[in-house]
Amino acid sequence: MLSLAVVIVLGGFLIIPDEEAQPSITDEIFSYSGYTRVIEKQEYDFYEYLAQREMDDISDSKLLAQNTKELAQTANAQFYLGNKLGLHEPYSFENMQVQMKLENARRKISQEKGQAIYGPESFDIYRYYQYVFSNLEVDIIDYIARHADESMDKKARLYFEENKDKYDHPEQIVYLITENGEEEEHTIDWRQLSSLEKADSELAQFLREGGEYQQFSYNFGSIKRNVKIHSVTYMKTDFEHQKNLIVSDFLRSGYYKELLKEVEMNNPIVFAEK
Repeated sequence: MLSLAVVIVLGGFLIIPDEEAQPSITDEIFSYSGYTRVIEKQEYDFYEYLAQREMDDISDSKLLAQNTKELAQTANAQFYLGNKLGLHEPYSFENMQVQMKLENARRKISQEKGQAIYGPESFDIYRYYQYVFSNLEVDIIDYIARHADESMDKKARLYFEENKDKYDHPEQIVYLITENGEEEEHTIDWRQLSSLEKADSELAQFLREGGEYQQFSYNFGSIKRNVKIHSVTYMKTDFEHQKNLIVSDFLRSGYYKELLKEVEMNNPIVFAEK
């Protein structure tokens, strides 16, 4: 009887109830539903301007209205997802305008103190939105990649097998930056490129894709820069060695848009009457 009791007690510890099991990141994202936000006229006009710009001034009112609503829904879904994952505060168009003013004030103070700033000296609302939106996308993809579930791993492994050549990447890059007539040498490794991408996406892309002795010129804020890759040390990799990077690339290849589309469908927006 005593032995039987011990077995029963131990069995109780070994069995984990289903309700206590942690949901996968995919299930967690799919569970976000029931949120609704009203898009007022000022915000609608903002998305309409962005949609019109993407259409290269094509005159088609029905297509413009469709593209405007799609832009608004995608933005709403991403900001909502970022908030649910703890990566962004609750979103509103009005608050974004307030945050832009604070950011511009911060940049002005930094300039007056002679401190370096990344990107433009000041933002208008369209550039600020794109700045915040693109950075949030990077943060969300990085978060999902770090919490990838088994199903996502399998899909990412298949993606890796189909794109292996792409991952014989440079482990270390030595490059020269010339600006204002002065040249400085810098060294960066592959892992640091993700951080550089947030601060200077043009430079990060060039270093990621360029080869030895290639040169690239661009405007960094108000400064004209010339970059030359001095040397590159390559290494081969496997899935486990660069798992987060590979899963992130897999998400960017289209799977993130699928996840975001699910969030859009589960959390539709409402447009106020004009």
